[in-house]
Amino acid sequence: MSRILTILIMLVVLLFGVFLGFRLGGDRNSVNQEQKKISEALGIIKENYVDKVNVDSLAGAGIQGMAEFLDPHTVYLEPEKVSYTQSEFDGNFEGIGIEFDVINDSLVVVTPLSGGPSAAVGISTGDRIIAIDSASAIGIKPQQVLKKLRGPRGTPVNLKVFRPLNGKILDFHITRGKISTASIDAAFMLDDKNGYIRLSRFISTTAEEFRSAMGKLKKQGMQRLIVDLRGNPGGFLEQAKEVADEFLAKGQLIVYTKSHNGRANDLRYIAKSGDSYEKGDLVILVDKGSASASEILAGALQDNKRAVVVGELTFGKGLVQEQIPFADGSALRLTIARYYTPSGRQIQRVYHKGGAGRERYFLDAMTNILPEKLFTNSDSLLYFRNGDFSVYKTTSLPGLITSSGGDQKKLPAKLAALKDSGGIIPDYWVSGKNYSDFYQELYRSGSFDDMALRIIDDSHSSVQAYRNSLDRFITSYTEEKDFAAIVQKTCQKKKIAFNSAGFAADRKYIVRAVKSRIAHQLFGAEGQIKFLVLSADPVVKIAETVPPARP
Repeated sequence: MSRILTILIMLVVLLFGVFLGFRLGGDRNSVNQEQKKISEALGIIKENYVDKVNVDSLAGAGIQGMAEFLDPHTVYLEPEKVSYTQSEFDGNFEGIGIEFDVINDSLVVVTPLSGGPSAAVGISTGDRIIAIDSASAIGIKPQQVLKKLRGPRGTPVNLKVFRPLNGKILDFHITRGKISTASIDAAFMLDDKNGYIRLSRFISTTAEEFRSAMGKLKKQGMQRLIVDLRGNPGGFLEQAKEVADEFLAKGQLIVYTKSHNGRANDLRYIAKSGDSYEKGDLVILVDKGSASASEILAGALQDNKRAVVVGELTFGKGLVQEQIPFADGSALRLTIARYYTPSGRQIQRVYHKGGAGRERYFLDAMTNILPEKLFTNSDSLLYFRNGDFSVYKTTSLPGLITSSGGDQKKLPAKLAALKDSGGIIPDYWVSGKNYSDFYQELYRSGSFDDMALRIIDDSHSSVQAYRNSLDRFITSYTEEKDFAAIVQKTCQKKKIAFNSAGFAADRKYIVRAVKSRIAHQLFGAEGQIKFLVLSADPVVKIAETVPPARP
């Protein structure tokens, strides 16, 4: 370990001691001693280190280092990151108003946001932004796009845009404005009975958005509501609590927290009465990307026997965090307690402290836990199976706590460990299809996006007849007649070996993946979701048919 790294680690420990001393009311003499040590250490480094040292940067590195020695969700945020994340959670920001993708080093306009500055000047779906304020945008990273295109309202930005359908390069002068974001990606009726809401995150406007979306579906005759939390990483606890309150009766426990010393961070969140959907059928969809506030919502509704949970084992992030600002605009997002579901389940899964533990923690999050490998006699739990996926009814397991209790001792060792490993165990656990190596290579390489753009940019492609109607696109568009050739050309461009057997085995899934990207490019995120949900989403199909939760 280098000497400078050793000094940084010493600073980490000292700074953390001072910080906790102030936060927790530690002994004043001890705090003063720690301050003196830190001051001496910084002075020694500043005067004697071989290179010139920026003390502010060193302090930031020290705070970042101590955060990495704690849990995986305690982080130090630079001022720019604080500003960006806050605008996301506030539900609005200032910029030019586009939804975009970066595909094959090209900055592609997915859709100009309705009523925003870009829509007002004629930016169109499929446009490629090739320069921003005279600087090339070829090869730009998503985070750089945000930095360049967002900014105070009233400030100008100049774009050079390539429009593929006519081959023209156009110049646009745009004045930034206030852009409202949303946490509801889609809300529509699946049929005359089932309503569907995709909730992507919990921001300051989520509960209001949710009530509005639910009200519209109720007017359309909704009898069962499916709330899709797949891929939802969480956000504001208060908003998740308000959404849960829409479904629970007065006095029902939503979630509670525990800290290590029983401070004021130990809270209980209780539902109130008079909300809008306390009786109708309710299904919650989750996957391994559902975390934090999503797990709180799913766990509260499952434990109160108000909703059926369908999907995969969730992420397992149950840490209460407080964002503590510093004078320079940076902040420490510090874990101060843990969440528990009404029945006492700990949501947080196991982690190991330190950099290696943090890396392993997020690596494990990408691994699917397959129910057929957990259940000794999985067929006895089988609820449904076809060629692509299987569904297991976990409520049939004695002692495995989902929406009911049981005797922990009756569980096999693997399942007993699973119960305490965090996350929300679905009532109906869906195990999906294993795709071919060829399909996965196309997915990892971004080839589906490339194929979609190739088709959209071809003025002779059959998709041109469906550009103006999502409903017609979903019901009538199949695939291009030369689709196999398009896949082969994309493979050549990406330097991927074309696998005939893999293509034949997974052709319909490759077609569906490309069609979903086309839907995204032509109709935005909601259009893509609607296509995927209505075409053949197995989890949604199960959600439409499972028996409702009953107290």
